Amino acid sequence: MFRFVKTTTAAATVSLSALIASSAFAGQGISDIDVQAGIAAPQGSNALDYYPTIAEDLEREILERVAVSDDPTGPKIKVQIRRVSLDGDTILPDSAEFNELEGYVNYNGGSRDVGEVIKLSAYTDNTAAPAGVVTIPPSQADFYDAMITAFADRVIELVPAEDIQADG
Repeated sequence: MFRFVKTTTAAATVSLSALIASSAFAGQGISDIDVQAGIAAPQGSNALDYYPTIAEDLEREILERVAVSDDPTGPKIKVQIRRVSLDGDTILPDSAEFNELEGYVNYNGGSRDVGEVIKLSAYTDNTAAPAGVVTIPPSQADFYDAMITAFADRVIELVPAEDIQADG
């Protein structure tokens, strides 16, 4: 009986050690998310005048979608917002409307590296609503939130699924 317990304990210890070792490399969560708004355009850009917290807002949206690790050697996501424009024009009107958001995502340190440009464009549907239906256009804040959310969702689609959630 003692031999059986000893063998079973040894096997369980080896299995647990293998599990701990494998989890150290997979599913450890993201150790750093860095979002910057380096908007530059040949004709200038005033987007940061209207949306000075766009980088922080996008970072917060990404953080809500991933597990975070305190391991400084873990995978990292870096996003550079490069362009905010209205129909290609980077000088936004006084209404601060925009319908295009572009940036670069760099992910490394996980199961594979990713470097990808994300370009979002949003356009209103110009078709008429059926008779008797009242249409309510989104507010500026609703539209901004939708663009930031869609951008964060696309970032998460690009990151390997096995790296964005911690095991356990």
